[in-house]
Amino acid sequence: MWYGFHDILRDTAGLRSQSDRLRRKEFWAVDDVSFELKKGETLGIIGPNGAGKTTLLKMLNGIIIPDKGNLRIKGRVGALIQIGAGFHPQLTGRENIYINGAILGMGKREIDKKFDAIVEFADIGDFLDTPVKHYSSGMFVRLGFAVAIHCELDILVVDEILAVGDTAFRRKSSERMKELIMDGNTSIILVSHNMQTVEAIADRAILLNGGKMLYSGNVNDVVAEYDLLMRPRHRERVGASQGAPLKKGGLELVKKYDGYAGDEVSIRGVWLESADGECRTRFSSNEDVAVCVSYKNCSNITIQHGFVWVTFINEYNVNCMGARLRLGEHGTPSILPESCILRVWFRPLQLATSNYKIAIHFFDKTFLVPYSTGHYGYVKVVNDIPTITPGVKSPVCWPPCEWNLDTSLGKEDRKT
Repeated sequence: MWYGFHDILRDTAGLRSQSDRLRRKEFWAVDDVSFELKKGETLGIIGPNGAGKTTLLKMLNGIIIPDKGNLRIKGRVGALIQIGAGFHPQLTGRENIYINGAILGMGKREIDKKFDAIVEFADIGDFLDTPVKHYSSGMFVRLGFAVAIHCELDILVVDEILAVGDTAFRRKSSERMKELIMDGNTSIILVSHNMQTVEAIADRAILLNGGKMLYSGNVNDVVAEYDLLMRPRHRERVGASQGAPLKKGGLELVKKYDGYAGDEVSIRGVWLESADGECRTRFSSNEDVAVCVSYKNCSNITIQHGFVWVTFINEYNVNCMGARLRLGEHGTPSILPESCILRVWFRPLQLATSNYKIAIHFFDKTFLVPYSTGHYGYVKVVNDIPTITPGVKSPVCWPPCEWNLDTSLGKEDRKT
């Protein structure tokens, strides 16, 4: 309150603002971020929570005035930064279409001309004449996005809106965004935590962290840097019995279900191999990929006719695809060896573009006693061929796969 009173007095006295100076307990939400966006380009802005992405968008839309630096914008800007921004809760959806359209710079004649198309895209049905205070968050998004997407904007600013709503709406919104991109008349600035959406839509990207711009350039390269930045944040707890990855390029343990699974089986390393034996963390969807698991039986129990699950989990925490293996099948031994490497082949991988964790589960033959279970990641898959994406809904897709147990480990491998 004192800061506000002090600023009012300075403004009243006609003194120059000192907003470019930090006061006690203040910090720069956005610090020295510079970029240029040309007509028809699409820019993705990514980063962890609190990086300054939404603050930057609010400055671009004129909601916040920058304390230092300047913004030069040519053209009409429309923003979808907050669900239901500009909506009056007491008014109906029909009335809010006209209000929101006017905020975005549309005239009444233009709204009348596009009204039916807006209603059809929003797909709110019989609720058009219902006060929007009764709308769900998904209905808010559909209506707000429908108005903005039909406004002939020069610059469209979107903040995580495409992550809200059902699958059909997200698909329709993405297709509409691609139409705007193909048209080449609208520049788009997109903020999203869904790297699949960013890579599919954006021409280039910038990575923010702590208000500063860490990287700028090709969208795939910036997303790769984002993955590296975010990995430590997902490392919830490493179990005491878990060692380092068996080989270079192995996947780190990101979650272990302590208190649920025992330590009868210790997973020593998890990695993915290509058909030529190369260990990588980035694959094409049409490649043959082997998930390799090195483990050790730490107990004296005999694990006979047990189960092993290997599952791919996407960014939405959906189990998309996996292999459900039973010892004693396909020529494998019925008793789990003391130490070995399990290789599970997916020919081909057939996954949509996304980052995936690998879940590894060892169970007894009754499928009731878990010997070891954990999540390992992250693996990048790029979908460059038309595929049917498995795992849209549970249960997961279990494609036929090959697997084998390699017990020919040397002494050094056994120590690792």
